[in-house]
Amino acid sequence: MAGLGGAMPSAGFAYASWEKFRFNPPPSRQQLEALAAVIGVEGDRLVQMLPPAGVGMKMEPIRLCGACYAQSPCHKIEWQFKTATGCDRHRLRLLSECPNCGARFKIPALWVDEWCQRCFLKFEEMTKYQKLTQ
Repeated sequence: MAGLGGAMPSAGFAYASWEKFRFNPPPSRQQLEALAAVIGVEGDRLVQMLPPAGVGMKMEPIRLCGACYAQSPCHKIEWQFKTATGCDRHRLRLLSECPNCGARFKIPALWVDEWCQRCFLKFEEMTKYQKLTQ
């Protein structure tokens, strides 16, 4: 029990940082291993999921590609890179709010449905409002 109690603060900190895209400072290897043990993912896999060294994160607003989300309802960390303006796969600009009602997107962990929480426009339908990237 003592070992678990010692790991939980590290895992909790790493989890909170991960959920809110706060990787400054980046999580330590010990924190990642504690988080890996809790969520059942290899520590090395978590390291691969971190932003590249020197790439800043844009914590707000939450951004997404409607076309990507329609194919696979999973937030991509690359959408939050400060350098990202569009989706590399679909060549579409990222959305930071619902194009129908203007509501900002909540953190991905709160996306329980596939639509805007205010007006119910499906993420898939938002694709037609996305502009092409240059």
